[in-house]
Amino acid sequence: MKRYRCRGTITVFLSLVSVLFLSLVCTMVESARLQGARAWAAAVTDMGIFSVFGEYSTEILEKYDVLFLDGSYGNGEFEEERIALQMREFMRYNANPAEEMKLIKGRNLFPMEIEKCEVSGYTLATDEDGEAFYQQAVRNVKENLGTELLLKYQEARKEAERQQEAADIYEKKDGIDWDNLEGLERQQEELKEEEIKEKGGEEVTEDIRQDKPVENPLDTIKKIKKLGILGLVIKDASSVSGKSAEKQEMVSGRTRREGNLPVEKKYSGAASDVIFQDYLLGRFGTWRKPCKEGALEYQAEYILMGKDSDEANLKAVVNRLLLMREGVNLLYAASDTKMRSQAGSLAVSIAGAVPVPGLVQALEAVLLLAWAYGESLLDVRTLMSGGKVPSIKDASTWKLSLEKLAQVTELLEECDSGGGSGQDYEDYLRILMLTGEKRKYPLRALDMMEQTLGGQADSWIVKAEAAVSWKFPAIFLRIPQVFMGLPKQTPGYEVKGSFGY
Repeated sequence: MKRYRCRGTITVFLSLVSVLFLSLVCTMVESARLQGARAWAAAVTDMGIFSVFGEYSTEILEKYDVLFLDGSYGNGEFEEERIALQMREFMRYNANPAEEMKLIKGRNLFPMEIEKCEVSGYTLATDEDGEAFYQQAVRNVKENLGTELLLKYQEARKEAERQQEAADIYEKKDGIDWDNLEGLERQQEELKEEEIKEKGGEEVTEDIRQDKPVENPLDTIKKIKKLGILGLVIKDASSVSGKSAEKQEMVSGRTRREGNLPVEKKYSGAASDVIFQDYLLGRFGTWRKPCKEGALEYQAEYILMGKDSDEANLKAVVNRLLLMREGVNLLYAASDTKMRSQAGSLAVSIAGAVPVPGLVQALEAVLLLAWAYGESLLDVRTLMSGGKVPSIKDASTWKLSLEKLAQVTELLEECDSGGGSGQDYEDYLRILMLTGEKRKYPLRALDMMEQTLGGQADSWIVKAEAAVSWKFPAIFLRIPQVFMGLPKQTPGYEVKGSFGY
């Protein structure tokens, strides 16, 4: 039986046309594949940098409610290469997941290789004096606040401004009035000496016997002002923390590493400042609630004053508290007719029989200053003992009588039980913060975070940008390359991605 075989022929022309057509189809398919590969590379890059930032410090988040990536990865040295290496590892798996999952069979239409991966830019928590930290802290707190609380914070800011104005008035008036009184008292002494010379010794001795001595509380106040303030307003001064820190070693005092990306400044102004200061008071130790973990226990006081020891910071805060209370107490005393009358009567008695123009008025003014000072000592002692003091006094809340002004140190112990109504120590600390050096707070807060948790705050990353170069091995172009003898080409693609907390 004859067997027939199929035979086929093709012309050279058709062969060439077929090769060209096949090359065209392969090129079109490869082009579409490359577009898909580029999209996949961009997605993998985003996943990589997102995964890197997923390794944020849980310690910082739990204690301070902010997200930072530790660029030192716990070894104390900031390493851009380590960040790039971590990102490369995350991307390697996402780029070719089938390599890691042996059970999956099939052809990967988007094979890709990482040619280069580098961190091109970053923003650190310490950049622009801690502005990056400030922005994140304000955002996180503001998202959880209602309108009523924002209005409350604005009222607190206005109250702080009023009390600061009163403190400035007192400070200015205190220096002028005391100097004026001293000058008038010198004039009085000179007049007395002249009178002694004119009358003779016997008559002067008889006048001295007839004069009834009047207790001058101003002498006592002068002595009190020379004493240590902490011993006056704290029951047991030995209970004050003796901890100190080297400011040169803190991030605010040493040469800092700086990022090369600008800080995004979405939040600014008085309202944001109030929110940030409330954030600080809620997360850092104070005199009433000290933090035992860090180099300093009174962290909020450090943020406010910036001294290198707990005692120095507490002393500075107490002095500012005292001055603030003196200002508002003086405003009330000067506006109360009865109190002015009492001060005027005592001034006449202290002035004596030798008339000096303006002496009685000067004595009255200084007596009101001293009275406000004595009342303020009681106020601060109450606050330091856990009590409350109203921002503005009235007749029912004023404690110190003019007759007891000279015995004010004996009355201080009565304040140790606390109690009272109005605002507590933390409330007044908030007022002081509203009138302090606000631009220094973020870095000082980072000082305390660094001292409490360890590590270096200028290694804490808030945002980063990365550049990744990809190579896409050809699939469908291999056929034209073989038939047409074209050189092998591996297309490349650079993707830039960024992520920030």
